[in-house]
Amino acid sequence: MKIAIVDDDPQDLRKLTEMMQSALGILGHYDNLIDAFPGAEELLPAWTAGKYELILLDIYMGGMHGIDAARMIRQQDRDVHLVFCTSGNDFASESYEVEAHDYLRKPVSEESILKMLKRLNPEDHEFSRFVTLPDGKNIILRNILYTDYHNHVVTIHNKKDGPIQTRISQLELENLLCRNSAFHCCHKGVIVNFYEIAALNENIITLSNGENLYISRRKEKEIQNAYALFVFERMRKEMRE
Repeated sequence: MKIAIVDDDPQDLRKLTEMMQSALGILGHYDNLIDAFPGAEELLPAWTAGKYELILLDIYMGGMHGIDAARMIRQQDRDVHLVFCTSGNDFASESYEVEAHDYLRKPVSEESILKMLKRLNPEDHEFSRFVTLPDGKNIILRNILYTDYHNHVVTIHNKKDGPIQTRISQLELENLLCRNSAFHCCHKGVIVNFYEIAALNENIITLSNGENLYISRRKEKEIQNAYALFVFERMRKEMRE
């Protein structure tokens, strides 16, 4: 997830950044880019529409007011989540004007950041999570169907962009993907995305695009159990929402 945090108090800026990173980790967002800015004057030259998914703005800053910065951002970016940090109460009408998604009351806690992140559209987060490969390519996790490894080259089969090849060891790729419960090794050199399973038989996985992957005999029970837990957790999450 790509996030900008803007606060003119250096201590608050540091704490907000640390708490945001921790809260994202709790929610399973491991590959994040968090840029910290000491004021709107520093943010705006570095910002372009679509660069960030979430911008956290202190309202009362010594330079440009957070609301004024939000107005400028909203003129060019209708999709970014704008969240305000404030110690006051006189911001409601302005926050409606710029279509703010939420606010955090100072002093901010990690728990309040966690609740704020949960209130934002979870599907937006899920479909924007990515990993960065050693060659610098960013791969959206939910676009992956499966990966296979051959001769020191991994092929990442994607739903939208077609296959992508990169030189990376299978172990490195497992460390990138399999810390997410949606990804699991089903065969030597093959990692499957549980989100894309259309049917799971004893030793064959049918994907959403109709392709079949074979499950190695020693992996059959492990895959069945991991997939059952994955489906259960998805159902429990949907019920909570």
